[in-house]
Amino acid sequence: MGNLAGLLGASAYCAGLLWVSLWVRHLGLSLWVGVGVAALGVMGAAALAALVLPVRWYKGPTAAQWGVAGAIALLAILNYGLRYPTPGVLDISHLLTQGNAAGAQQIVWGQVQEMPRLARSGRGQFWLKVDQVRWLDAQNNPLSAPSLRQGRLYVTLPADQIEELFPGQRVQLQGKLYAPSPAKNPNAFDFRRYLASQRCFAGFIGETIIPEKGQSPPRWALWRLRQRIARAHEARLGIPAGPLVSAMALGRQAVTVPYDIQDAFMHAGMAHTLAASGFQVSLVLGMVLAIMGHRAIASQLPYPVTTKVAVGGTALVVFVLLTGVQPSVMRAAVMGAAVLVGIALERSIKPLGCLLLAVTLLLLFNPTWIDDIGFQLSVMATLGLMVAVTPITEKLEWLPTMLAAVAAVPLAAYLWTIPLSLYYFNTLTTYSILLNIVTTPLVMVLSLGGMASGLAAAVWPALGSLIAWPLWLPTHLLIALVRWEVSLPGSALATGHISLGQMYVLYGLYCLWGWGQQIWKPAGRRGIVALLIGLVALGPLLYQGATRSQVTVLAASQDAVMVVQEGRTSLVVNSGTDRTAFYTVVPFLRQAGINRLASAIYGDDSDSENWRTIAAKTPIRNLYGPSSALTAVPAGGQVHVLNPDQVQPVDRQRVQYLQDAEAGLRLTLLGNHTWLLLPRLSADRQMPWIQAHPGLQSEVLWWHGEALSEAAIAALAPKVAIASGPTIDPDTEARLQQQGIEVFCTERDGAITWTRRQGYRAYLTARQRPTAGFD
Repeated sequence: MGNLAGLLGASAYCAGLLWVSLWVRHLGLSLWVGVGVAALGVMGAAALAALVLPVRWYKGPTAAQWGVAGAIALLAILNYGLRYPTPGVLDISHLLTQGNAAGAQQIVWGQVQEMPRLARSGRGQFWLKVDQVRWLDAQNNPLSAPSLRQGRLYVTLPADQIEELFPGQRVQLQGKLYAPSPAKNPNAFDFRRYLASQRCFAGFIGETIIPEKGQSPPRWALWRLRQRIARAHEARLGIPAGPLVSAMALGRQAVTVPYDIQDAFMHAGMAHTLAASGFQVSLVLGMVLAIMGHRAIASQLPYPVTTKVAVGGTALVVFVLLTGVQPSVMRAAVMGAAVLVGIALERSIKPLGCLLLAVTLLLLFNPTWIDDIGFQLSVMATLGLMVAVTPITEKLEWLPTMLAAVAAVPLAAYLWTIPLSLYYFNTLTTYSILLNIVTTPLVMVLSLGGMASGLAAAVWPALGSLIAWPLWLPTHLLIALVRWEVSLPGSALATGHISLGQMYVLYGLYCLWGWGQQIWKPAGRRGIVALLIGLVALGPLLYQGATRSQVTVLAASQDAVMVVQEGRTSLVVNSGTDRTAFYTVVPFLRQAGINRLASAIYGDDSDSENWRTIAAKTPIRNLYGPSSALTAVPAGGQVHVLNPDQVQPVDRQRVQYLQDAEAGLRLTLLGNHTWLLLPRLSADRQMPWIQAHPGLQSEVLWWHGEALSEAAIAALAPKVAIASGPTIDPDTEARLQQQGIEVFCTERDGAITWTRRQGYRAYLTARQRPTAGFD
């Protein structure tokens, strides 16, 4: 009964956190409203369980135990609310609400918290713990004396200004505070949520930095040890092999891996090899226990078991300190510590109970880790290894025993992380299981070699570099295999976005598949559960893909970018510029489950580099555009010239290319809905351009937010106006609204979507509704 009570208590704590996270994180309720709703639900469920279950489940928990479980779940909910990241009273982010009173620029003083690194933009980035701030006017004159502030800032600077910075250093920065942007498109990166998860609520674009005088790096520090190891690897192996080996030994949080390598490993389904996780922890602990348990060593020790446990524990502590306190590392370390306790007590450890204990302890330490994607993937992959490896190995009995065991491990982890991948990443890596099987020996050699050379480099860098030198060939072989896999057709399958409800149902069916043989017989009914899993995962996605009729204007800074979906035929209008394809278009296509574009239109808000980025992930069958723009286009599809003023069919849509010095587009979409993409024109040029192309009245006016003349609005007579830009001219917006025209601005309202059932919807408005989490 004691084991049952412990299991019930730990499960209640985790369930309470999942329940409150559902209301706050996924359904969008404010923190304490969500906490209140979750608390009421838990109390009701506990009371119902205490009244009903003991009568029907004689060997189960008593009414009192159900009541205690409810109290534990309630404490978990309160712990979540108290520990949830929110800005303090003196947090520097509150200056963002003061508008012009906060000054044109600011000077902030504070302490560098982590080693600076290069961001994707090429600028330097680091975290700053703030203690003072001063406001400046447009001429850099002080508006006030320095005032006390608290909180963290996400700071970016020119890359050459971060070279001499180090953690703990006090600095003075001049630049501009800004509010982090939320996700404005489906499946886009939510920068505001990411910073909040790091307990940071404002960003800072730095122009100059002045370190305080008289400071020098400490002689001994963990960051210096990491830097020493990374430099030793890089000195002998070069880039990218050196940083890759360092990451495989210490995790990519401890070293900067080139972004092209990170992207390749992520797209190949090998990202876990770059993250310090259970794999590295098991290697460290396994090697230590094997060495200390060797007969030649153990026979020389007076207390071999105690020594083995002490050395294993020391190795775990050192590894955690070097990699940093990351959720996945901590989960593996706690489970490793449980193994050591079992060895010390000479008792076997129940893997599932050990996992539940580790998860509960970590969530007691930091309840908001329940929302961490890396933590969720780590837990589910570990659970999959515990539950599914044996059944999968039995099914692979036709293979050689060793090969079956090697194949079962990545297959089990892959299957148990599929629901999370579908929900968060909307992608399945089709060849990753085979790649993981083939590269397992390489990953083990590189991880162990990186750790051994890193240990040597910590004492003597030259020796560490020498030990790392034999890793050059396997490292480059691994990189070549990953890049080859990514280059294969269909290496990543865009599946579309499943709902939160689907993900929970899938994991419920997974548990039924894993433990169902204890409930029913014959065990062959597992096949029915497997069929249900496939139907729940793919059925709604296939149905939506076949029946969807939707037009989406993406929030793409100042670029006008559109995606039209009609059944399984998709059209993209404009690729965007300045990496819009990478950050906006490709993620949207992935969440929509689009793996091939039937057509694309190369308009003015496009460039060849962005079209190549799109085509690399989503091949384009037909590309349309003016002849001048089609000279450098992605290979693989057919090219069609758009002739000025002619209405041309593009799959099921119709396009009229309008050119009179400036080029525009008139689109007839999904039957008879007319859109006019107006080029960037000054107010005095608008009417001559419109008069040069008679018959431009359209249901939707799509432009870039500049001022529109009254005559132009009257001539076009739109019912809806959508501005692809950061702002709309205030007088123009007021004029449009006075005439009853519905007005949207993509950078203010997010992506604008039209469907036959719901009409026009702004993404930032729609996602604030409680039901958005299940959409």
